[in-house]
Amino acid sequence: MPEDKMIFTAIDVGTTKVCTVVGQKNADGVIRVISHSNVPCKGLIKGNVSNLEETTRAVRESVRLVEDETGYKLGSVYVGVTGAHLSFENRRDDLDSSAVDGVIVPEDLAPSARILARSNSDPDREVIQSLRMSYVVDGEDGIRNPVGMHSNDIQAETHVVTGEVVFLEKLVGAVESAGVKVKNLILEPLASGLAVLSTAEREKGAALVDIGGGTTDIVAFKNGKICYTGVIPIGGFQFTNDIAMTFNTSYQLAEKSKIRYGSTELHPLDGNKDVSLEVDDEGRALKVKASDINQIIRERAFELARLVQIKLTDSGLEQAVTNNIVLTGGASNLRGLVEFLRRTLSLEVRKGDPKELLGLPEELKDGMYATSAGMLLWAADEDPAAEGRGEISQNKNLIE
Repeated sequence: MPEDKMIFTAIDVGTTKVCTVVGQKNADGVIRVISHSNVPCKGLIKGNVSNLEETTRAVRESVRLVEDETGYKLGSVYVGVTGAHLSFENRRDDLDSSAVDGVIVPEDLAPSARILARSNSDPDREVIQSLRMSYVVDGEDGIRNPVGMHSNDIQAETHVVTGEVVFLEKLVGAVESAGVKVKNLILEPLASGLAVLSTAEREKGAALVDIGGGTTDIVAFKNGKICYTGVIPIGGFQFTNDIAMTFNTSYQLAEKSKIRYGSTELHPLDGNKDVSLEVDDEGRALKVKASDINQIIRERAFELARLVQIKLTDSGLEQAVTNNIVLTGGASNLRGLVEFLRRTLSLEVRKGDPKELLGLPEELKDGMYATSAGMLLWAADEDPAAEGRGEISQNKNLIE
């Protein structure tokens, strides 16, 4: 195996699964996935750890699988974070210039611990990521790189994401109890955006809607930079749970029925036919119309669409951003959902899967693994000096 500094490990601790992906960054900068594992997990509710023991078990098993395959002992890992406890703020802060003759130099733009401290005055919250968006020089905003300009009046515009300490500590504790060290937390929708959105989309403006197991994460980009973060506490779990509650069956059997028959369309080709919906592990089943299952899914899809629309309306984002929606995440594979949201929201919506990069195996080229792929990209591109939870992490591709 290569040296540690060339190995990056990302762990997506989700509501329904734990996915561990190990990648190697070659000398030419190309990242290649060398191992991955996917283990079911029942330890989270809506993105937050509710059962520490179960979450730790799933992480430990996922880590063991990739260690057995590679023969490499994992040390520090990057872990994704989401949940309704997250919040963001777009800040504008003065930078202290020490440049000679008023010429702005790279050191003037370095992240400031003082600015970071000001961005989080609540002891119950912790900064997860602080992403530099642009600069203001002598009152002129939207400047991407002011190095070389003559001015002592510099301000930084920064997207700051924080989370509640109690939830972050549970997540970190569950992972580290599995025997690995958390090097940094990564905002999951940001990671998904890196894996799914094209450079042109991030530049022109787009909103990524990542429908995971327990939450739907929204992240918006404009001019190549992140400018909005939001979380909706509804995901694929709720679609499946609605079926389970309606037909008095287990979650696992309801999930099988959703995947096999589910659609947001009331009358797809098989909508009127009777289907067999298992209700217990002994093989007993109900005969129901596929359209009955679809009606349940459709009602939940309407709720999700309404909440997405509210988030986008309240975001204050330009129409150039909110008119371009990219859908990803495991639940985005639900039949008809892309077309349903396109009609319901009256917006341009496309399905987004991880781009042809990272040497991804076929089974990871799916929206379900967008977060894992993006986390690996972030980890491999992160500034080596920016280590440790709570410190500023900036991705060169997003801020230059």
